Order: sequence, then C-alpha cells, then structure tokens
Amino acid sequence: MRMRERLIERARLAGADLAGIAPVERLAEAPAGHRPADLMPDARSVIVLASRMPEEVIANTARLTFYTRAMAAKVEFLDQLAYKMASFLEDNGAKALPVPADDPYTFWDAANRYGAGEISHKHAAAAAGLGVIGKNTLLVTPKFGNRVALVSILTDMNLEADDILQEELCLPSCRRCVEACPAGAITDDGRVIQKLCRDRCGTVLPRGFEAYACWECRRVCPQRGGGGSE
Repeated sequence: MRMRERLIERARLAGADLAGIAPVERLAEAPAGHRPADLMPDARSVIVLASRMPEEVIANTARLTFYTRAMAAKVEFLDQLAYKMASFLEDNGAKALPVPADDPYTFWDAANRYGAGEISHKHAAAAAGLGVIGKNTLLVTPKFGNRVALVSILTDMNLEADDILQEELCLPSCRRCVEACPAGAITDDGRVIQKLCRDRCGTVLPRGFEAYACWECRRVCPQRGGGGSE
C-alpha cells in the first residue's frame, strides 16, 4: 500500500470523517505569513482532516451550550488527531507539523477584530478537494455540507494530491446565509466582516461561561450532505 493510502486509512481509523491532500503550491496565493512555506520552509504537502458535526447540534437552538461544547470538543479532537498523524509521518521518515485547529493563532487586527489562523484550514481543505468555500466563507462538503470542523498537517513528504472539487455546492441563487445573519456581516461578494460577526456571535452565560450566541449562517445552509436544494 502506498503512503498516501496508508495515511488516509490511518486518519479514518483514528476518527476523521474526511481526509484530503494538497501540494503546498495550491496555497501559494495565501497572505504572506500564512503560506505553508512561512511555517515550514521544506513543506511539500498539506494533509487536511475533517470531523463532522452532529446535525441536531447545528439545528438545535434551545440552549447555547450544545453548540459551544461541541465546537470545543471538535477542536480538541482534531488537534489530537493531527498530533497522531504527525507522529505516524515521523515514524515513516517524514517531518510533520500539526497546525492548531483553532486558537491560539498569531495574527490579530484589534481595530477590526479580525483574526487569522496560522494557515486557513478551509482554504487548505478546498485545495485538497474536500469541498468548496460557501458565501458565508465556511467550507461546504458534498457529504456533510458545512457541518464539519477542520485541521491541517504540513509535511515534507511529497504525496499524491487529490483533485480540486469542481462541483457547485454553494448555489449561486441561494442567499439564505446572507439574509439570516443577524449582524449583516456576510457581504454579497462572499466576505464576512469579522467585527460585526464577533460582536454578535459570542456571549457570556450567567455563571461566566463564554458561549457561542449565533451560528445561523451554518444552520440555515440547505447543503446538509447528499445534495441540497434552495
């Protein structure tokens, strides 16, 4: 079995729902400081793993705790999964760098409340053929819609890449996420104004626990896997 197949099988046995591989050249147009070569100069491939979110967690808004805890658990799970995959690569003679699934990250524009991860997992995922970027800037996958969380691993191993997905998953005529955003943070040209989003999407519960207060752009998306319709 080739190394690519061994990696994909290992990732899925460890709990990844989706796995894809992209050459670092596909991310060469990322902002300076967020390209694979900025983090690992000899990186040649990016491995991207996805873990699905339970549909009812996304759909249920009775309490903010369900989605908040699910997101925290997914980030921790994906980080642990990335560390395991990096160890597997090292055991096979490669160098590997797991990139944090979420925070901490370095870049922060305080005035605009704009943060950016060390690399963009969603753009890496699109480059690895896992899905496409939707109007709300979340990754949309054929199997799970936008109900996924992501993590990436950089490696100096030259791995066979997946084809970029050509399927039109975010329907041009659909504006559900744009219209549902209570902060008006999603623009018609496919951008999210983070300051507006952050001002609305976070809150503090009575005992002081921080919680997500909004995930409407994810909840209303008609693409829930297996195809969707407006």
